[in-house]
Amino acid sequence: MIVENTNYVDYLISLSKEGRTRSFIDLCEINLRNVYSAIYRIISDQKAAASLTIFTFLQAWERLDEYDSKTPFAMWLKKLAVIYTILDLKRNPRNNIPLQNKNNFNSSLEFLESVILSLPTNDRIIFVLHDLEGYSYEDISRSFVDNMMVDEIRSVLIQTREYIADKINK
Repeated sequence: MIVENTNYVDYLISLSKEGRTRSFIDLCEINLRNVYSAIYRIISDQKAAASLTIFTFLQAWERLDEYDSKTPFAMWLKKLAVIYTILDLKRNPRNNIPLQNKNNFNSSLEFLESVILSLPTNDRIIFVLHDLEGYSYEDISRSFVDNMMVDEIRSVLIQTREYIADKINK
């Protein structure tokens, strides 16, 4: 899960809310890798992930007054990133990356990443949010996927895990 130096982050947030852009840039630098990784895992396109990361930070700057300090800043920022990524996918559907032969990879980690990126978009979103980003079934249902109940999310996740295990064990 996300660990923040809350005193320093709170200090940067208060300065950012006063209009100090350098403080906000520091907040962005602290969270850059996590935000980009979450977006990339969902969208599977480096260029689009970079653009959406920048867009997320710009939107966070514009919406900074909406930030509630009861939620860790990194979680708030990542939630914005995921929402914008899903909206982008709805506007600009992308093809899944075809799964390559297991022998084409230097490590099992690279192969695992390719298996995840080959998943259908909705399955990948659910898998990434739950298993990689740590969101609960309820959070995913409430905030990220339209018209899916918790039991449906669980079912998709079980099938997705089985698919991934099958591809890895071949």
